[in-house]
Amino acid sequence: MQTTHALTPRLANLQSWRYGITTQIVRVADFLRAHGYSNAETEATFDALTSRANRARVNIVFIAESGRGKSELINALFFADLGRRLLPSGEKHGTRCITEVRFDRSRSTGLSVLPVETREAPRRFADIYRDASQWQHLAFDADNAESVADAFAALAETRRVTVADAVSLGLHVDSLRNASNEDGWVDVPRWRYAIVNFPHPLLDAGLVVIDTPGLAALTAEPEFGRENIPAADAVVVVLDADEGVTKPDLAIWKEKLGGSRNFREREKDDSGQARIVVLNKIDLLYVADSMDAKEADRKWLREVDKRVQDVANLMRIEPIKVIPVSAQLALRGIFDADQDAQLKSRLYRLERALATYLPQHPEAKLGKDILSTLSSTIESIQATLDKSRFDALEGLHALGEIRKKNLAMSEALAREAGDRRVQVEAALEEMRAIKPIHAKLTGELASLSSPSIAKSDAAATAKLVSGALMASKISEILVGYFALTRQHISAIEAKLDEIRTVFGNVGEKHFRLIGIGHFEVHPFATQRFRTEVDKAEEAVRNELLSGSTLLRRSSSIAEEFESSIASRVVHVFEIAHRETNAWMRGVFTGIERPVEEINKRLSGRAERVEQIRSAELDLAEKIADLQASVDVIKSKHAELGVLREGLDRFSGRSRRDE
Repeated sequence: MQTTHALTPRLANLQSWRYGITTQIVRVADFLRAHGYSNAETEATFDALTSRANRARVNIVFIAESGRGKSELINALFFADLGRRLLPSGEKHGTRCITEVRFDRSRSTGLSVLPVETREAPRRFADIYRDASQWQHLAFDADNAESVADAFAALAETRRVTVADAVSLGLHVDSLRNASNEDGWVDVPRWRYAIVNFPHPLLDAGLVVIDTPGLAALTAEPEFGRENIPAADAVVVVLDADEGVTKPDLAIWKEKLGGSRNFREREKDDSGQARIVVLNKIDLLYVADSMDAKEADRKWLREVDKRVQDVANLMRIEPIKVIPVSAQLALRGIFDADQDAQLKSRLYRLERALATYLPQHPEAKLGKDILSTLSSTIESIQATLDKSRFDALEGLHALGEIRKKNLAMSEALAREAGDRRVQVEAALEEMRAIKPIHAKLTGELASLSSPSIAKSDAAATAKLVSGALMASKISEILVGYFALTRQHISAIEAKLDEIRTVFGNVGEKHFRLIGIGHFEVHPFATQRFRTEVDKAEEAVRNELLSGSTLLRRSSSIAEEFESSIASRVVHVFEIAHRETNAWMRGVFTGIERPVEEINKRLSGRAERVEQIRSAELDLAEKIADLQASVDVIKSKHAELGVLREGLDRFSGRSRRDE
């Protein structure tokens, strides 16, 4: 019998791919760190890429109801070289929770279990799975069979709880009842999920075996069935050769593996997932014939073939996907070095089927994503280097031109700056002359818009109203008040027009003087003030000049006018006063700021002239520095080329492997 497992080449390819892709990640990351391109974001990106690459595994999910010999099959298929059973098997020792068998060198050897009570938490299973605080860890010595067995005994542990508690945990009560249960009580698994971290060559190479104990476990963990099973590379459904396809088996096949009635169509999907049905315990179908052993073998083979065909018909799959085996016979044959028993167990056929049907390069898409990220990183650095090289060469060219024309350029700039300076100085002198005019007009405008005018008018009007004896006289006084208010607003508008005219002419003259285009004083909108005065007058007509209101004493009307009407008009003047002051400041700033900016630019230009003149002293040193920078950039370009070639070689090799 061959000693190399049929999956070894597939796992070796995966291991080689992981080493190759992580090597590419490390090389690019090292380049970034060495040349100062690395930061917290890039470090996090490379850590994430490495983590994704290291998580690439060959995941095989085994599904079966209890008593199908699933754990025995896993032991025989993957771990028989240990010379002992790894997973506990048998009715009393079978696993009661979904168990994931893997090996991660970064974690300690042992058994991690997730308490069933975590089902009560309102969280997704995936979130709880990633939360290290939710797990309990049972350490064991991988080289000590007794230590391993003691730890693995936890996989079969149960707790007796009431039916109500079982229902609150989301467990299917009917599947938990048995003859030994007392009324009102059921035995539930103590653990919800288990992860075995065990050092074994196949596991170390990337194999992950997931043992799911039947329909009840999958029903209790719908998220696992919905997400993890479709994501597996292979799904192996284990049946009992004597029982054939039972109702729970069909339920698992239909509900958890696709839902299609025609599973030949299901197998045509593009997931690449291997789906195999194992008919276990075929040794129990053998009936010894004392007269003719060969005839007994022939009868046994015919019976096995018949059972295979029956299963294929019921499950609507190709008979080649139904593999008859005897896990118990295989284990005994391996432990006893009995080759006949190993051949008769047909376990080698299941090994070959897995190796044949497993997707050969499921990591190809992940590899493309990682290589794309690395390529984008290299291209980004390449673009940065190209810009740096361009800037350096441009600097060299500029310095060369300076060397040729430095003197002429300095004189031209100085002459131009001098001419411009004369213009600006003249403009600044004019600005100093304008300031008194601006201050005078600002004061006049402030006087016209002063709230004190509105307050004085309001007080005088209230006094007249208070002394009036006739309703018609009160109406006349109030109409006069609003007419006077509008005259004040008209005076403000007239002053604003005057200011716009004065400063429009001044600004236009200055802008022509310094050559910066057209100047315009933006208008100040006063219509809103008139609108507010109109509203106040409307309020007077409605509130103070109505028939019922005029029956009151004139002193009462005067008080109401002053408190509710005049206050609104005063507020209008307060706004006008504040905003016209701001507008006046803006008018002067609009003329002053461009001159100041030009003055600053002229100062900067003068400094530039001085820099150009002083550059002659260290021009040679600067050219040498820039040339050295170009040489460094060329060296980095060469390193990037090597990185790019490495990615291309790895990408090409991956495509050939596909």
